[in-house]
This record gives sequence, structure tokens and C-alpha cells, in this order.
Amino acid sequence: MGAVISGLVGAVKGVKSVIGVIRGLSADYNEVLARANKSPGLPVANPTVAFWQEDPPFPGLVNVRSPELPQTADIVIVGSGIAAAAIARSVLHESRRTGEPARRIVVCEARSLCSGATGRNGGHIKPSAYESFARLCKRMSPQRAAELIRFQLRHLDTFVELCRAEHIDIAECREVETADFFLDDDDFSKAVGQVEELRKWVPEHDVSVLTAAEAREKFSVNEQVKGALAYKAGALWPYRFVTSIWNKLLSDFPKSLSLETMTAVEGIEPGSAADFPYAVSTSRGTIRARHVVHATNGFAPHLVPGLRGKAIGILAQMTAQRPGRDFPDLDGRRSWSVIYGSGFDYATQRPTSPAGVPGHVLLGGGFSLGPKQGMENIAVYDDSKMGALANAHNLGIMAAIFEPNWGPPPADDQGGKNYVWSGIVAISADAIPLVGKLDPRVAGRKAKPARRTDSEHDDAAEWIAAAFIGDGMVWAWLSGTALGVMIMGSDEEELAAVPGRPGGKLYDWFPRELLPTYKRVRKMDLMDLAEEIM
Repeated sequence: MGAVISGLVGAVKGVKSVIGVIRGLSADYNEVLARANKSPGLPVANPTVAFWQEDPPFPGLVNVRSPELPQTADIVIVGSGIAAAAIARSVLHESRRTGEPARRIVVCEARSLCSGATGRNGGHIKPSAYESFARLCKRMSPQRAAELIRFQLRHLDTFVELCRAEHIDIAECREVETADFFLDDDDFSKAVGQVEELRKWVPEHDVSVLTAAEAREKFSVNEQVKGALAYKAGALWPYRFVTSIWNKLLSDFPKSLSLETMTAVEGIEPGSAADFPYAVSTSRGTIRARHVVHATNGFAPHLVPGLRGKAIGILAQMTAQRPGRDFPDLDGRRSWSVIYGSGFDYATQRPTSPAGVPGHVLLGGGFSLGPKQGMENIAVYDDSKMGALANAHNLGIMAAIFEPNWGPPPADDQGGKNYVWSGIVAISADAIPLVGKLDPRVAGRKAKPARRTDSEHDDAAEWIAAAFIGDGMVWAWLSGTALGVMIMGSDEEELAAVPGRPGGKLYDWFPRELLPTYKRVRKMDLMDLAEEIM
């Protein structure tokens, strides 16, 4: 679901009626807090159908699982999306590099493979760097904020290089020119000021500022657009990318990796075995594990009670829609965002088909258009639901800003049907992802010290890569890759650059601010998030 953090920020900002509401501890806000402090539970069994998951490239992986659940594992990863795939790949490749026996990894997924946020998002490899930098500077120095922005920006080249190296052509990974359209003069002026500040600290990120007339000329929009910002971004088919990674890992490490779909993790307890000090209870039995990794994004508080009220899931909506007949066909080389006060929409377009049919436009947004200005979607985890107003908005916004260059719907035999679906994005109370080893006080349990083995670098532990702020495509892959390096104990080594991972020592490119230290988590408060976005 692309750069949803800006939409969420805008939404709760547009809930500025809500900040007064927050101040007065209104009934609506109290309901949000009550939901946020509860377990999200397990994903629902009947989610809406996402466009991305139609016609899966590896049908045998959709519901893949072993005839019998493995009894033990070096590492149990909960979740099977982009972060989980990056963690598993990083651990297995690092094992191969060091010559150590490959870790035995069991991946538990409550539903079908990659059916959560990754399989439901917008595929938009696009950080809103100027907005994010301004927000981060409220919490840290400009130097450190700049490093977090660079970490996000690094994802585009990483994806392009990895897809090329692994021949993942079906993921349609590509660089695009993106444009942010502003429908309000004040919002545009504020963004231009943020761009000017960003240039001082991240000069390599080139952002072009276009007037309303220049935006109409270059991007074929109409007079609704008051100005635009243009810069480099990317896009891919997230479900196909992740399932391609899993397919390759199963081929390369058949004895080390098990994918267990339809296997919900219901609880984690300290176990009694010296080598496997965690007992991971699932809907199919118990796995004794040495390490447990939480890669469930918005659902992480279900198994990590210390994150309740600290990280929350949010219900958001997506569409895949056929472009109008008059829309310029750019073969999937452009993407867009529409920014309008309390709202934020984001869109990419798939490449043109070999038959010459323009690709679907993948657009998400409309978050604040519910009966309670979006608050009814905060700390809500049911992706079988959708809002009619958000769908109506999402299916109409492109025509609203591009007419007369949008046109009537294409013929029925040109480009298929429109799709609408929902998914759960996640946000932490300090608006930064959580990546690293979990303190037992946050996890809510402490395993007995495990007996070391020759191939182990560290004691058994729980780990997390989650709460990707609605911007998972520019946080999750390198976060998962970094976590794999941590689990393997290689974080102080000078590692060579390889496809999918930068070179150097880990903390040369991975920001320490993402580490879920006990001090950081303890300070997290959802009220701070509300204060920050006023």
C-alpha cells in the first residue's frame, strides 16, 4: 500500500477535528485506544481478493506445507511476506558464505503464502523523502534523519539489481518517474519548503518543482493541480517478487527451508529443551525453536504483548483499474501521488501488454473518507472489509485530475476488469519501523539460556522486522536483510556487496534508530504520534 504513512499522517491531521477530539478524550479516540491496546488476533480467513494474487506464477506454493509439521527449527519465522523472505534469504546466504551448516528455517503463515500486506500493497517503491525528512527531524538530528532517508532511497537500486541478477522478470521491477500532484496552494508551498530543506542534507536526491502550468504541460493533468514535484521512484509486482524469492530459496536450500501455510502461530512460550528453548504453538502442532522471528507487520502485537498500544495495524484500500481510453500510455514508466490536505493517494501503472493493451493503474488511498474521517480504520485488522466511500473516491480520482486526458472506459475486451480490495498496513507510535532483537520485557517472556552449538554466534532470542509505516516497499527488504545478518552474528564484519544487500559493516547502511530497544519501546506512546502530526 505504498507511501501510506503520508496518508495516515494526513488522515489523522485531517482528524484535526480529532486532535481536539484527542485532547478531550472523545469516545471515538477512546475506542481507538481500546482497540490499539488489545491483541489484533489472527488474520481473518476470508480476505478480499487482491489483483496481485490472481494467476499466481507458482501455483504449488500458494498453499504449500509439509505433510507433517516440523518438530524443531533453528529459526521459526512468523509471516511470509517481503520481510520474511528477506530474512530467510539473508540467513541462508550468510550460512553458505561462512561455510556453516545452513540453519533449519520453518516459515509459518496463517493464510496462503504472501497473503498479508505485501501481497495486497501498491508495489510502489517510493519514499516521500521530503515529507518524511521533515517528520523525522522532529525526533532526531538532520544528519540522522538523512541517513534514514538514504536507507529508504537505497531500496530502488537494490530491487532493480536483485531482480536482474535473479532473473525475476515476472516481477516487472522498473524505475519510474513519479509526480506528486498538489490540489491546494498552501500544501504545495509547504512541500516546496520541505524539498529545499531536504536538499541541504540529501543533495543526491533530485526533486524537480513544477508550477501548475508546467505540471499541466508535462503530466497532462488539469487545472485542479496547483503544482507538482517530480523525482525518481520505482514499481514492481510485489506478490510475484516475493513468491519468486521463496521459489528460488526452496530450490537452493531444499533441506533447510520449510514453508508452512495455513499454519497460524497461536502462542509462544519458553520451552524446556536446552537446544530449542522456545515452544511455538501453531494450529497444526508445536515447533521447538532456537530463534523466533516476528515478520507479521501490523499483527506483531498479537504475539508480542509489549507492543500493544505501541504499534498498530490500519485498514487501507487498494484498486486495480483500467485507464481511460485517452490516458497517455507510458508503458508503466510513471507513477503518481495526489495530495489534498487530509488525503493522500498513490498510483502506479503496469507496463503495456505485448498485445498493446495499457496496464492497470494500481491506486490506493481514500483513507480519511469514512464516517469517522478514518478513525474507524485504525487498529482494525479485518481485511475482508472495505469502505464504499473510499472505493468511490479511489475509482474516480484519476479521472478527476486528468480529464480531458482520461476519457471513457476502455472496451470490455481491452484490459480486463477493475479490482478493489483492502489490507492491513502498520505504524509504530514513533513512526519508525521496528527491526532487531526483542528485549524479553517487550516480548513478554524470557527463554532459558540455550546450549551453544559450534554454528551459533548468539544465544537464542526473539527478533522482529515489522511496523513498516505503510511504506513497506522502501523499508522491509533491507530491514529483513539486515535482521538476517544480525541473527547470523555478522553485523560487525565487513561484508562484500551482493545483489540484495549493500556492502560494508551492517551499521554503515542500516540505521540503528530502527532497533527495538527496551528504552525506545517503553517511550512509545500513540499520543506522541498525534502530537507529531499536528
